[in-house]
Amino acid sequence: MARKVGGGGRLRFALVLLAFVVIASGVVLRRTYGIRAARDLQTMETRRSGLIAERRRLESEIRIASSRARLQPIAEQRLQMHVPTEDQVVYLTRGPRGADEKP
Repeated sequence: MARKVGGGGRLRFALVLLAFVVIASGVVLRRTYGIRAARDLQTMETRRSGLIAERRRLESEIRIASSRARLQPIAEQRLQMHVPTEDQVVYLTRGPRGADEKP
């Protein structure tokens, strides 16, 4: 009986080579996904920074627009309101608690 010499060695070498190629492809694929994810993350971080800056700018504009110096002329013109003088201001004092409550 004649034996095949080296037949099993070739198959083993082919399987090892195939396993190496599959593992190497997996590593390359994972790196590709990682680079893409890092790029997406950087884009989102840049957008987030821009949105935070815009939010701060808008809050500042709201603060300026709602200040007394800005609203007083508008109230005087549109609503015919004015800042009362001292003799027009009435200060009400609160009596003791329960004094004016009805039983």
